[in-house]
Amino acid sequence: MSSPWCGALPNESGPEKARTRSWLSSLGIDRGGIVRIQTFAARNSVAMLHFEDGTALFLKQVDPATARAVGTATGNEEKMLRLIPESDVPHYVRAAVPRFIATDPETETLVMEGKTGFVSMRDVGRKFPEIPVPLLVSLASVTAGLHTSTVERFTTDPGYRPQLIDFPFASFVTLTPSELASGPGMDYSDYAATMQAVDNSVARMREEWTPSRLVHFDLRDDNILVKDADGARPQVALVDWELSGFGDPMLDVGTLAGQFLIQWLHTVRGDAGRLADASTWATVRRNVGLFLTAYEHSAPLSLEQRDLAFRYAGLSVLMYAAGRLEQIGSLGRIGHLCLFVGRTLLNDPRGVAELLAPGILRKAGA
Repeated sequence: MSSPWCGALPNESGPEKARTRSWLSSLGIDRGGIVRIQTFAARNSVAMLHFEDGTALFLKQVDPATARAVGTATGNEEKMLRLIPESDVPHYVRAAVPRFIATDPETETLVMEGKTGFVSMRDVGRKFPEIPVPLLVSLASVTAGLHTSTVERFTTDPGYRPQLIDFPFASFVTLTPSELASGPGMDYSDYAATMQAVDNSVARMREEWTPSRLVHFDLRDDNILVKDADGARPQVALVDWELSGFGDPMLDVGTLAGQFLIQWLHTVRGDAGRLADASTWATVRRNVGLFLTAYEHSAPLSLEQRDLAFRYAGLSVLMYAAGRLEQIGSLGRIGHLCLFVGRTLLNDPRGVAELLAPGILRKAGA
């Protein structure tokens, strides 16, 4: 059966819908009539099929490089989506993860249950700079539930060796002049200098890295979906498990803290002088502090783990700056702020953490 992709996403015309239904039928899927085909901007072809019965399917073509690394046509994401129901993650974590439906190896397409009525955490942050407390609690509960599941039988299984994540950040100390000259963006030398300034901290993190827990590994705001964000019982969904595997859970925690930081830095509008005023940190202090408090309700952390989480938050902020260089060729004011905050978090995590979550640190030091 021919795929509906043919190098491009299906449109909403009658013939395309009929062809898509026929293709789904060849995979053993029959949901009835398709009422809408929603497309998304992504590296590879991605679409959401909405059906008459109110359900949806999410279609995603796999990056060939990740598929080759894992050795399956549909790559790491399929393997992880199959693994999660077999693990002992709590039911509310399973509900937050897209359910695996089918694969089409011929077209390297993964079919998952679609999440309808959700918006991205990025959109939520724009609408609610102070993230609603129930949402922070839900997000923390799902993240902690993922991290506290028992995974020893998977991490010791040779079949899951590709899912043992290596430390993901390289050293910048040995950059050659040609590498420096060919870096993306006109501010690349500033970024490289910052990465070299934090190399000792990153080296310690690399030495301590242990792939011991189930991690999402890419908890950016676009990969966190929310339903009823301002309601009493918001729902959270974590999508895009392409990079997931076994790693250090503090990377996920730090990435989330970094997302709150990045959201807040955009409101500072490039005024580095405002960072010296503790009152400027009120919103991000609230968001990070409440999230960590809720996370620790399920997964208590040592002081060393908190320091590590804040270091990963610093790396997350620095990676955001790197993304600006690759996408627009310049750091801009927000990018330079990210370099300053990221470097400070890596080299003095407890100092900045005192601004971000003072209550938690005082409790830990008691």
